[in-house]
Amino acid sequence: MTPLVMVLSSWALAATPGAERAREVIALEQGFVEERAGAVGAVPWWRSIDDPALAPLIRQALQGGSNVVISVARQEQAMRDAQGSLAPLLPRLTFDVGASGSPTDALGFQFGGLSGPSTANVLVGMETLQDINGDGIPDIALDPAYVSVDIPQEDTADLTWNGSALLNASWAVNFWGSSLQQHQASRHLARASQGDTEAAALATATMVAGAWYDLVMTNAQRRLVSEQVTANAQLLELVELRYNGGEASGLEVLQQRQQLAATEAMLPAVDQGVSRALLRLAVLLGKPAKSLLTDFSPGDELPALPPAPPTGSPEDLLYNRPDVVAVVERLDAAWYSRRSADRAFLPTLGLSANAGWQYFRQDELTSTDIWGIGASASVPLFNGGRNLAASRSARAGERATSLQVEQAVRLAVQEVDDALLFEKQAAAELAARQRQIEAARGAYDAARDRYIQGLVNLTTMLQTLTALQNAELSLIQSQRTVLSARIALHDALGGTWMRDGLLEGPTR
Repeated sequence: MTPLVMVLSSWALAATPGAERAREVIALEQGFVEERAGAVGAVPWWRSIDDPALAPLIRQALQGGSNVVISVARQEQAMRDAQGSLAPLLPRLTFDVGASGSPTDALGFQFGGLSGPSTANVLVGMETLQDINGDGIPDIALDPAYVSVDIPQEDTADLTWNGSALLNASWAVNFWGSSLQQHQASRHLARASQGDTEAAALATATMVAGAWYDLVMTNAQRRLVSEQVTANAQLLELVELRYNGGEASGLEVLQQRQQLAATEAMLPAVDQGVSRALLRLAVLLGKPAKSLLTDFSPGDELPALPPAPPTGSPEDLLYNRPDVVAVVERLDAAWYSRRSADRAFLPTLGLSANAGWQYFRQDELTSTDIWGIGASASVPLFNGGRNLAASRSARAGERATSLQVEQAVRLAVQEVDDALLFEKQAAAELAARQRQIEAARGAYDAARDRYIQGLVNLTTMLQTLTALQNAELSLIQSQRTVLSARIALHDALGGTWMRDGLLEGPTR
C-alpha cells in the first residue's frame, strides 16, 4: 500500500463520526507500556519468523479455510446490499403491456352509459348551445339541431378487447436526502463487513501459527522423551552391571527400572499431543489430517525468536486493527441511519411520465398514441407511530454502537499492553530455563561420575537426572511460550497485510 493511499485513508477515517469517537477514547489512554517507533503490519508478520513451512500453511488457510470463506461470502452480501441501496436514488423505468377482454353487452354498465337495442341519441353539429330552461345552463345544441336519430344496431362481436403498451418512468425525488443517507449507511456496513473479513483472516493466521508450533513443540517433546528413554535404558544397564559386580544393590536396580518406566509412560501423552495439534491444523486448513504429514514436515525444532516488531502508537490501532475498523464503520452506518430515520417525517416528492400505445377492438381495431406527465407530493401525517419508532430505534442503535467503539478501542489497547507484558515475561522465563538446564546438566554429570566411582548412591543420581529431564521439557515449553507471546503481539497490533491481495483467490 503506497504512502499516498495510507494518507488519504487516514484523512477519510478522521472525517467520520465513528473515528472522532474512537479518537476521543484514544485520547484518554496513556499509551502502550512500551512503544517502539515504526510502521505496523506493512508485510505479513510470519515472514519475520525463520520458518519456510509456515507461510504456505497460512496462505492455504486464508484462501480455503472455512472461517475466511464464510466472512468473504458475508462481505460480498454486504457489498451487494450497498449496491441495491442506490436504487431509490435513481429513476425507475418499466415497459408495461396489458390486455383485457369483456362481453360487449356489459360495456354500457362498465362506462355508466345507457344503450338501446335499436337506436342511439347523438348530437349532430353542436355548433351553438342554448339555455332553454332559463337556469343559466346550456341544455342543447340548436344550430344546426339536436337530432334524435335512429341508428340501426348492426350485429357486433360478443367480446370487446382493449389493451395498452406503455413505457413508464418515475422518480422519487430525494429532496431531503433520506435515501442518500441510507445508501451511505449501507456503504459503511459493507466496509464494516470487510473489516470482519480482515479480522477473520488475522485470527486465522494466528490460530494456524499456534496449531503449527504446537505440532512442532510436541514433535520436539517426543524426540526429547525418546532420548530420555534411551538414556534411562543405558543407565539401567550400568546399574545392572554394578549389581552383577556386587557394587550395587537390588533396590538400585528396581529404582532405575521404575525411572525408565516412568519416562516411557510419557510417550503416549506426547503422541496424543501430536495428533491433537494435527487435527486442529487440519480443521483450519479444511484438509484431511493425514494429507498434512505428506504435504508438510513439521520438524522437531522451534524457530528462534525474531527481532521485536514496532508497535506504533495507540492511534494506529484505528487503522491497523480490523475489528476496530469494523466497529467504527458500524458507528458511521448508525449515524447515517439515524439521519435517514429523522428525514422520514418530511414530505416526499415524485415525478412520473409515460408514453405508449392504446387500442380498442370490437369489430375493427382502433388504436391511438398516448402520453402523460405528472408530479406528486406526500406529507406524512399519521402512520401508527412507525416513523417515530424508527427514529428512536436508530438513536438507540447509534448510542449502543458508540459504546461498542469505546469498548473495542480500550480492549485493543489492553491487548497490546498484555502482549507486551507477556513477551517480557516469556523472555525472562526462557532465560531462567536456560540457566536452570545448565545447572541441572552440570549436577547430573557430577552425580553420575561420582556414582560410577561409588561416592554417591543411586538415589542422589536419579534426583539430578529427573531434574535435568524436567528442565529439558520445560525449556521446550518456554521456547513455545516465547513464540506464543510474539504471535499474540502481532495479533494485537493488527496490520494492513490483509488488504494487499492475500485474501484474493478461490474465495473471491
